[in-house]
Amino acid sequence: MSKRRPSRPAFTLVETIAAMVVVSVTGLLTSGIIFTAIHSYRDASTRAQIHNDCSAAFDRVTKLLWSIPRDSSASVLAPLISSVTSTSLSWNNNWSLSLSGTQLMLTENGGTAKPILDNVTSFSISCFDDSNTAMAASLSGAATQGIRRIQIQVTVSRQGVSETLRARAYIRSLMTGAKVG
Repeated sequence: MSKRRPSRPAFTLVETIAAMVVVSVTGLLTSGIIFTAIHSYRDASTRAQIHNDCSAAFDRVTKLLWSIPRDSSASVLAPLISSVTSTSLSWNNNWSLSLSGTQLMLTENGGTAKPILDNVTSFSISCFDDSNTAMAASLSGAATQGIRRIQIQVTVSRQGVSETLRARAYIRSLMTGAKVG
């Protein structure tokens, strides 16, 4: 007589393959969720860094634009602005803000231009008069005398994430009650 082995509970080949398929599908779905979460975190982190860099640069530039002095040689109330184009601004005879490649450059007191913001893909300057009407894109000489408000807009892109910020500055030396000199 042949001896029969006692039967033990075990998985069949079909059950083993089915279990592997279930584990694989679960792993695939889980990895997709994890990848999406990592990608979202990276984008949010990049966006926050861009926003912080832009805010720091805008704080600095806005304070400088607020403090543009009056042009004492002008016969009317006018800011001491030499020239404005859609991508550059010169004031107080030796200060300027301009885009150079992908860097927003600031020249202070006639010194060397220094970058205040990197990875700039778009930069624009707009000027407005007393009635808040937009002025020409390019102004120089006496044409700058009507400027009362300056608006700057910057778009910065890093790692596939873009952020656009805008700031407005009213020239304080031209406001009613401002101290002269």
